[in-house]
Amino acid sequence: MTLRVLVLDYSSDRSETDYFRKWLPQGVECTSVFVSEGCDVPSPVPFTHIMHTGSSLSICRDAPFIPEAASLVRDCVELGIPQFGVCYGHQLLCRVLLGPGAVRRNPAGLEAGWLEITQTGEPPEIPEAGRKFRVLQSHFDEVVDLPEGSTIVMTGGLTRIQGFINRAMGLFGIQFHPEFDRDGGNALFLESRELLESNGIDVDAAVASGPSIDAGTIFFSHFLRYFSRRMMESRP
Repeated sequence: MTLRVLVLDYSSDRSETDYFRKWLPQGVECTSVFVSEGCDVPSPVPFTHIMHTGSSLSICRDAPFIPEAASLVRDCVELGIPQFGVCYGHQLLCRVLLGPGAVRRNPAGLEAGWLEITQTGEPPEIPEAGRKFRVLQSHFDEVVDLPEGSTIVMTGGLTRIQGFINRAMGLFGIQFHPEFDRDGGNALFLESRELLESNGIDVDAAVASGPSIDAGTIFFSHFLRYFSRRMMESRP
């Protein structure tokens, strides 16, 4: 089966698409839409997988594109099309399916840096990542409630729900950013030095650290592999 991926890019600078495309295996057909620019969101029907990117926007504010994005999220759940949400995209899935009360501004403040995540449960949901690993965090908002039937699969730091899976709805949401490797992540931290330092983040310490795993390969592949298998097994 040919994998046809739709990337909904919510970034204001159109940067997330290239980061996402980098981790898609050869042979995957990818279409991207820059949602924050007011482009029409296509029907999900031709696609096998949907990916929702991160954004510098706050999920707690009513962006003009949310109604159209919300319609697509609900259509995918109804049609059984798997969805992968990263940071803002993760928060969007929960806000759409549960309402604004599912997300909030994190009272602990900005969470940023190469920070440790712990997988929950036995055995870990994503064995390739290991029990504990460091990945890029950069967010003010967090998910506090999940759709019925969801399982928290990762936690850590200032945010309790770092990752969840909902098999019945075909959802995989993660708060951190697997699309950034060390070079890309450190460039982001240096570009955002003023913002990070004004929120108590030691940028030089963050840059001196780095990821402990190949997060892009692991988490993008897990989504495509696991939910592709799920789709095939569910067919009559």
